[in-house]
Amino acid sequence: MDRLTVENAVFLPQVVQLIREGHTATMMARGNSMRPFIEDGRDKLVFGQVDTLAVGDVILAEVTEGHFVCHRIETIQSGLVTMRGDGNVAGTEVFPIANVRAKLLQVVRKGKTYTLATSRTWKYYSAVWPKLLPMRRYLLALYRLLWLHQWPERWKK
Repeated sequence: MDRLTVENAVFLPQVVQLIREGHTATMMARGNSMRPFIEDGRDKLVFGQVDTLAVGDVILAEVTEGHFVCHRIETIQSGLVTMRGDGNVAGTEVFPIANVRAKLLQVVRKGKTYTLATSRTWKYYSAVWPKLLPMRRYLLALYRLLWLHQWPERWKK
């Protein structure tokens, strides 16, 4: 099957409109900011309407006009949402709750579908991973070494 690549600034507003109309939207994961739980080019993400929001949810938000980000909610306070990518050690996005455009409902990986609302595995990851922020740098490095086989050049000698 051929792939079509479209700029996010063009594509995502159309996706958001479809979701507002009650549809779900499936797209290939792009980027590494949600590593290790969502992998670039491997996982398909299924987004739908936002019914409720909670800390730990993965959302699609328009953090600034025309700039969309898919990350996990860290806090919701005083009408503001703070989110961070699972693969990010530093850096968060803070924006009004009204800028949340969609909620991640499912992740499809290697033919298996994880429904986030009911998957015990996903719920466990969502509860534990954010608490590991101080150690995240080391855990992500270990993940890259063991699972992605990205051995640093200095270790190959």
